[in-house]
Amino acid sequence: MANHVLLTEAGARLALLSCVLRNTGSGWEILADTGHNPSGVTGVTQHATYLELQHTTTAAKVSSMQVTPDETFAARGLRVGASVGLATTRLYLYTALPTGGAAVPPADPATVVASSGNLWVSAFMELPPAP
Repeated sequence: MANHVLLTEAGARLALLSCVLRNTGSGWEILADTGHNPSGVTGVTQHATYLELQHTTTAAKVSSMQVTPDETFAARGLRVGASVGLATTRLYLYTALPTGGAAVPPADPATVVASSGNLWVSAFMELPPAP
C-alpha cells in the first residue's frame, strides 16, 4: 500500500491516509483492487464495539480525519465516530438514533453488512520536518 506525502505551501509535510472499508458478511476489509488504492492504512481489525485501523506514518500530529458512509449505508442511517491516534484509529459505528438525550451504544461492526456498502476514510497526518 502506497504512502503519499503532500507538501503544503508553508512547507509542512502531510501524510495522506485513505482507504475504502467493506463488510460483505465475512468481516471488514480494506479494498485494494483495480478501482481502489489505499494509502498509508495497513490493516483493519474488527472488535466487538469498534473497528481499528492501523497506519504506517511516523506522524507528529493529527491534522484531520473524515469517515463517510456511502449511499448504501447513508440510506440506513449509519453514522461513524472516529477516535484518531498517531498509529491507530478507532471507528465507532452507530445504527440507532438517540432518544430523549440518552447515549446510544455503538453497534457491533460484525452486524453492519452490505454487499456493496462502503466506508470512505481520508485523513491527513502532520509529519516531522524532513531531515
